[in-house]
Amino acid sequence: MDRKLAAILSTDVAGFSRLTALDEESTVRALNLCHSQIAELVRDHGGRIFGSAGDGLVAEFPSAVQAVRCAVEIQRGVVSLSEDLPINRRLKFRIGVNLGDVVVSGDDLLGDGVNIAARLQEMAAPSGICISGSVREHLDGKVPFTLTSLGERALKNIPRPISVFRVDWPQETPEGRDVGSGLSLATRFSRDQPSIVVMPFDNLSGQSDGYFVDGVVEEITGALSRVRDFFVIARQSAFTYKGHFVDVRDVGRQLGVTYVVEGTVRRGGDRLRISVQLVDAEMRTQLWSERYEGATEDIFEFQDRIAAQVAGAIHPAIRSAEIELSKRKPPSSLRAYDLVMRAYPHLWGHNKDAVRRAIPLLEDAIAIDSAYGRAHAFLAWCHAQNLGYIWTEEPERDLERALMAIEAAAGSIDDDPAALTAAGGALSHCGDQERASAYLERALALDPNNAWAWARFGWVASYKGERDRARDRFERALTLSPADPLAFNMRMGFALSLAMAGALPDAVAIAREVVNKHPEVTWPYRMMAAWSGMSGDLTTARWAAKKLLASEPGFTIQRYRARPVFQGVPQWADRTAGGLRQAGLPE
Repeated sequence: MDRKLAAILSTDVAGFSRLTALDEESTVRALNLCHSQIAELVRDHGGRIFGSAGDGLVAEFPSAVQAVRCAVEIQRGVVSLSEDLPINRRLKFRIGVNLGDVVVSGDDLLGDGVNIAARLQEMAAPSGICISGSVREHLDGKVPFTLTSLGERALKNIPRPISVFRVDWPQETPEGRDVGSGLSLATRFSRDQPSIVVMPFDNLSGQSDGYFVDGVVEEITGALSRVRDFFVIARQSAFTYKGHFVDVRDVGRQLGVTYVVEGTVRRGGDRLRISVQLVDAEMRTQLWSERYEGATEDIFEFQDRIAAQVAGAIHPAIRSAEIELSKRKPPSSLRAYDLVMRAYPHLWGHNKDAVRRAIPLLEDAIAIDSAYGRAHAFLAWCHAQNLGYIWTEEPERDLERALMAIEAAAGSIDDDPAALTAAGGALSHCGDQERASAYLERALALDPNNAWAWARFGWVASYKGERDRARDRFERALTLSPADPLAFNMRMGFALSLAMAGALPDAVAIAREVVNKHPEVTWPYRMMAAWSGMSGDLTTARWAAKKLLASEPGFTIQRYRARPVFQGVPQWADRTAGGLRQAGLPE
């Protein structure tokens, strides 16, 4: 029995049976056109197709690199081939790639090496690519793609767990295409940039000081993000490693970065000691290290100096004076800063209890330092979340308080991307998408690596009816923060852009993924019920409505329709309300 090592690519069309049921002839014509292009791309990358069945193809390549490059070109190339079909009937391919030992049987290939590729293809999202760990090992420095670990997975009929990675690639768009006033797609991710992640620092001061240590990392990450030659992973993704021992090489591979910043913080009384090192992730070699000691009040100077020296160690051509560090005025009181750092974990809790815990901390910070713009901006964000997610029984009061807090912040946050994003997100929830855009554009001009700002900018585009811009912005946010605990929010935003474009089944599929993975988050049930009702899938709509009412018994269509975000898209709001009625939710 002949055997050989081969890279296997398996592909099929997501939801092909549904598509053929809707319009068999048009779907088959589009499939044949796509398959012709795929066959050509396979040949161009040194491969050959050895199997086909219905909507699926299987190909072999002499190397993992050629197979993955081909997979990305397939996804880039087939998008335009079914554009003459309605958006909810377009073909979206799923691709899996595995490198393994296969059995040669004439022109056919058999065995686990082929079966694993097929299982990976089944795991891939529509228009997505999943690869095995055996493929991942051969890609370092050879492909300009982001490779995100999805962990070890048990695959059907495969006797051992398989390490799985998702492949993401830069969008090919015309240079300078507009993504909103004052912003350009020139800011899109480029793997030619030095890429870096700031890991959670070890806290040597005791458990009660954990928030302070996290604040140090937050500020250093923010300062590095404003270095325009760098690609910086968002803190939310970095913090998924908190409390775990990790190998820097694994971190580099999982997040797609070249450099890792690690450190420790010890605070005792009014004294502070910070130790930092910069490590080459692949080689595990230390490139630079430094220790900073001084009064606790020196924290702001230390953070900026650390960012400047890390940047200089990676990119010697960048001098400290040329680095766009934050120019915001530090709070006049370290106690006020402490309180805001204590509020941080609650700002993105996505439930009303978290917001309820954050508000008094921010109010106490403002009582100490009334000019602390970031505290006012985050307070506005809290009240706006109460309004936007219908967590309040007094929407008029929360609207008024959010707007008051934004006005209090306005004069002192012009150089603080985090505060600008909070204010912009708050204004968006309050229904003022134009002012929200102005704040978010300023935040992204200062910090083009700000994943939260890109996500909020995506929601703004949705609430203005700009579905294509929304999709672009959510994709950017997910690229910047691939392991973000709040990625479900970005995914729901992306799903909304699909729903507004008419791809309701695809939007519902994403919503189902979200609620399955995050049962504690209930607001996606509202959108899932509406989209299912709009598409005529009443079984799913009523299931989602039942789940929603179990967690939010006071929900009514009237309260939901009254949200300020619907002001800019009244027709979509009416369609959403109609979908909720179809789901059987109370008026």
